[in-house]
Amino acid sequence: MRKLKLSLIVLLLPGVLLSWHGSAAGQAPTGELDASRELIGALEVENAALRRRLDTERATVSLLEELNATRRSENDALRAAFAAKNETITAKDEVIAAQERLIDGLKARRTSVWKRIGDVAIGAAIGAVLR
Repeated sequence: MRKLKLSLIVLLLPGVLLSWHGSAAGQAPTGELDASRELIGALEVENAALRRRLDTERATVSLLEELNATRRSENDALRAAFAAKNETITAKDEVIAAQERLIDGLKARRTSVWKRIGDVAIGAAIGAVLR
């Protein structure tokens, strides 16, 4: 009988040990390990998403910097065009003023009708003498 009990204990011992490992006390470390593995997996997924977002943000910043540089160069070109336009307008105003001065000078030099008649008479007399 003693051999039977001993053989039963030997046969049941691995089952008891395995069942103790599966009990609440034995599952606590395994459960924590599984939970930490799930948490690590979730954190890796989140890190990957954050890396993709960071890459997207870097690309966006790069494009926005390029756009900003382009806009600055466009603004500089527009300022230069406006300056050239203003210089052109100033030059045209000066030309118009010079033409007005010339017109005023020509009006001041306009001869009287009697002087013109005298010039025509002198020209006719010289023409008659030369024939």
